[in-house]
Formats: sequence, C-alpha cells, structure tokens
Amino acid sequence: MHTVKTLTLTVVAAVLLGVAPQARAQDMAQIQLMQTFLDLMTQYYAIIESTHDIASDSEKAAIMQMQKIQEVYEDRGDKAKSVDVLKGVLEDSNNQAIRNAAYLMIGDTLKESGRASEALEYLQRGLDENIRAAD
Repeated sequence: MHTVKTLTLTVVAAVLLGVAPQARAQDMAQIQLMQTFLDLMTQYYAIIESTHDIASDSEKAAIMQMQKIQEVYEDRGDKAKSVDVLKGVLEDSNNQAIRNAAYLMIGDTLKESGRASEALEYLQRGLDENIRAAD
C-alpha cells in the first residue's frame, strides 16, 4: 500500500515538474495550487491506508461497525435503538476490546437518552469485567 502511494505521488510530481518549465509564466497561485493538490493526494492516501489498517483488524473493524450502526440509527432519529444491537454484541462476543467499546457506547447512548441509571449499570458491568480480567 505504501509503495503504491509513493509511486503515484512520484509520478504526479514528475508530471507537474515536467510541465512547469514549459509554462514559465506560472505565478505563485499556480504553484500553490499544485502544492495543494499534492497535499490532498497525500491526505487521500493516508485515509486509504488508515481504512486498510482498520479493515485488516477484526477488533478495530467491529468497533468501527458498531459506531457506524449508531450513526445510522442517529440519522434516522432513533439512536437509542442502537442499544439493542450493542447488547447483542455483549451476548455474542468474548473479545474484551469489542466488549469494552460496546459498554462505553451503550453507556453514552443511554445517558444521552435520559436513562442515566441504566447507563451506570452497563458502565459498572464493563468496569467489573475489566477489574476481573486485570486480576
């Protein structure tokens, strides 16, 4: 992935530098535009690389998917319904990183929904699991 990024940026830079001498009338605005383009390309490839890193790690991907599910429910005006999905994650997963994310997301969502007592219960359950795991 890193090689493709480097190769692409090198080709783009070479093309732009090859054209530059022919356009001697270029002003600073055009040079800044080229620099901005190169910066955007670098950022674009960083996003792709980051997405690949997340997608290649099942824990990170599961946590990202839980966040996206929450976002969809929130966009639909019913973020509290994501709590049911997250409770299902707690039933199905033994992975502590995924469970920790689910407990935190449940706690935040319940608190935002005006269900602070229930939020505290889930946050306490998550804390208890982590204390047991740390012993």
